[in-house]
This record gives sequence, structure tokens and C-alpha cells, in this order.
Amino acid sequence: TDAPTEFKLAVLKKGNGAAVADHANVTVHYVGVTWADGTTPFDSSWNRGTPAEFSVDGVVEGFKKALVGQTVGSQVVAVIPPALGYKDQAAGSIPANSTLVFVIDILGTSN
Repeated sequence: TDAPTEFKLAVLKKGNGAAVADHANVTVHYVGVTWADGTTPFDSSWNRGTPAEFSVDGVVEGFKKALVGQTVGSQVVAVIPPALGYKDQAAGSIPANSTLVFVIDILGTSN
């Protein structure tokens, strides 16, 4: 099917930990694919064998939107349209104007 044109978020598992605040640092496991491919990850912390740690301010807008307000222990799936991703710019193996799909496990957060 055609990629959604709006941001989509589904909570697969609701955690009972602290909520991720705006500007927070997070520890997550994630996998990302493009909507067009859907099977080959362009990035995966699980494949690297170690969680990722970063500020929510250092990722594309849609990834941040998927995290802020969610609680530690949650697993979410986010569909991020190009406008909230890399827009009309290619990024590594991600073609320009790609819709991104992430499954994210939120392992920790700090301000």
C-alpha cells in the first residue's frame, strides 16, 4: 500500500516507568526500515547488540515525537512521513522522501 502521509504511533506495550520529557536523554533499543523496503533495516541497535543512548533533540522530528510522553518500559511503533524525517534529503542508505518505520523499546530516560 501507499505510505501514510501523516505521523502514526501505536503503543505495543505500555511501560510503567518515568515519562520521557522534552529535551531528555534516552536509552532505547530500536530497528528502522523504510516503508518502501519494509524488510531490510537501515539501522538497528539490536543488530549492534547494545542499546542506543542520545538526546531526543538529536534525532529527526518524528523519532522525537514517538518518544516524548511515552513511559520507560514501553514499546512503540512509529510511522514517520518524510516531512518529520529526512525530508527531501538522502541520509546514508535512506533515499530522499522516505517514510520511515521504527519499532522502539524505551529502556531509560534522564533529564
